[in-house]
Amino acid sequence: MNKPSLGLDDFIIASKAAKADLNADGGNAGSIERHAKDEPARPVAAPILPNLSESARRQKATTSAIAGERARHALKNLKRAKERDAKFYVNVALDYETKARLKRAAHENDVKMTVIMQAAIDFYLKENGY
Repeated sequence: MNKPSLGLDDFIIASKAAKADLNADGGNAGSIERHAKDEPARPVAAPILPNLSESARRQKATTSAIAGERARHALKNLKRAKERDAKFYVNVALDYETKARLKRAAHENDVKMTVIMQAAIDFYLKENGY
């Protein structure tokens, strides 16, 4: 099983002469020269950044720092809230009959077994004052 090898002859390569006639917009270079002779070149105004005073720079830096601090605190509070909602698992050893009853109850009521276990534990704790 020999793999076929590819050579440069297998690829179509465009000639460089065609690229030289086109400018960046895709038009012919000759048409650009004709337009350039008719109209004088206009100077392009470069965007000038405003020169802020020292107090304005300081105020801008302070504002952005405060915004960053608020965002950092909001993210930290969001992570704390997420941790509070984390689930903690408890392993419970059940005998065969109890597990079968739990499975049947979950199937008949279309709920998960964990929901039934949580409700039972919550009921027990409330009844005993916890």
